[in-house]
Amino acid sequence: MKIKTELKIRNIAGENVLIMQGRAGADMTKVISFNPTAEWLWNELSDKEFSEKDVVDLIVNRFKIDENIAKSDAQKWIEQMTSCNAIEK
Repeated sequence: MKIKTELKIRNIAGENVLIMQGRAGADMTKVISFNPTAEWLWNELSDKEFSEKDVVDLIVNRFKIDENIAKSDAQKWIEQMTSCNAIEK
């Protein structure tokens, strides 16, 4: 998987949201905002290929939680990013 390079996180009115770079007019009808963990994962994985295991390992190492809980969280993050077309599988 890989995060789409044309998407960048920007702070707008105190919210961290995804913006598509290089468009003359941004479509603001669908806004994707991040909590701190989702943004941290995005920043850690930008510009590199990654697998679900990579996401799990990042979560386990950062938060020192059980691998099964981290796997569930990683799957949810990947599903959400895929559903909004932010990562390519």
